[in-house]
Amino acid sequence: MTENKQAEPEIRVLLLAPNWLGDAVMFSAMIEFLHNNRILPDGRRLVFDLAVRPAWAPLFKDDERLENILPVERNGRHGGLFGGVNLGNDFRSLKPHAVVLGPPSFRAGLAAWHSGASLRVGYNSDGRGLFLNQCLSPMKRGTLHHSDELVILGGLLLKALGFEDKASDQQKFLPTMPGCKSIAPAVSNSSAPLWVFAPGATYGSAKSWPLNRALDFVRETIEDRTVRLVLLGDAAATVFAHGLAEGLDVTMADKLHGGPGLVDLTGKTDLHQVVSILKASQVFVGNDSGLMHLAAALGVPTVGIFGSSNPHWTSPRGPRTAVVNAEGFSCRPCYLKTCNQKEFCLETIFAPSVFKAIDSLLSDHG
Repeated sequence: MTENKQAEPEIRVLLLAPNWLGDAVMFSAMIEFLHNNRILPDGRRLVFDLAVRPAWAPLFKDDERLENILPVERNGRHGGLFGGVNLGNDFRSLKPHAVVLGPPSFRAGLAAWHSGASLRVGYNSDGRGLFLNQCLSPMKRGTLHHSDELVILGGLLLKALGFEDKASDQQKFLPTMPGCKSIAPAVSNSSAPLWVFAPGATYGSAKSWPLNRALDFVRETIEDRTVRLVLLGDAAATVFAHGLAEGLDVTMADKLHGGPGLVDLTGKTDLHQVVSILKASQVFVGNDSGLMHLAAALGVPTVGIFGSSNPHWTSPRGPRTAVVNAEGFSCRPCYLKTCNQKEFCLETIFAPSVFKAIDSLLSDHG
């Protein structure tokens, strides 16, 4: 008679995702790292819950690496200092043994402390050190890619649990979006290939490729490459989209199907629709933004255009990515929201450089 083997004890780990879309995507590299090391040497098994903003939750809806998804209502009951207490009380309901913090905020540390978790892991910044008992000093931006910085936090957790520190492994864990597997590619019935251009950057104009340079890129994409180019972004990007239409003297469509032309969907899509469109596209071009990181993680050939920010820190991470970088400026990376120099670095990036990167990605991968 075969005895039933007793299930190994579980260790519940709550992962608090960052607040920005791009950071939440990069956070998924740590989820992948921990998932790959979920069985500890003594047989204990890690079980993961994710706390994330409702806006980004669709990215993780069907993620089999996660057991529960807890909404973080920053503009509701989880907002402000007392919101950190409310968030911590919600964390406590899951009875986590450990909490790993993605957001660099005091409120996140306060929530971790109120969760009752024995291990509270994060970077010691923004006054959080008071609440953490497993922490690291933050690195200078660009020392490592941000996704690697997050993987290191996962290694710190494993070390605290008695597992060897795996974060020093040479293997790079890329952001992955298995939670999006049930989202089907958009059906366009288009007679032209679909490309996506995301001209906006919520952070500020210093990240945005200027309109006069983008016009040349869009014109050649439509007229010479005979592409149906889809503009994606939040409502703030609609002004840029209208500027493109005026500069090209074209009427923009709002449907994916059709021949070469410009389709304006800025401010008109939810995240589920964005993923569907990205999955149907052959190429993504955009500024350093959340959409850039999402496209790369979904495996879309992705070209990121970098000015004020640092590609060593936040370049797109995925199987098919490239960066077009403003060169020769001692002031960059400045991380400013708006440029304060006489010459804006992104003015020096021209369409041919972007097409060279696109053609290289497409030729390397068929």
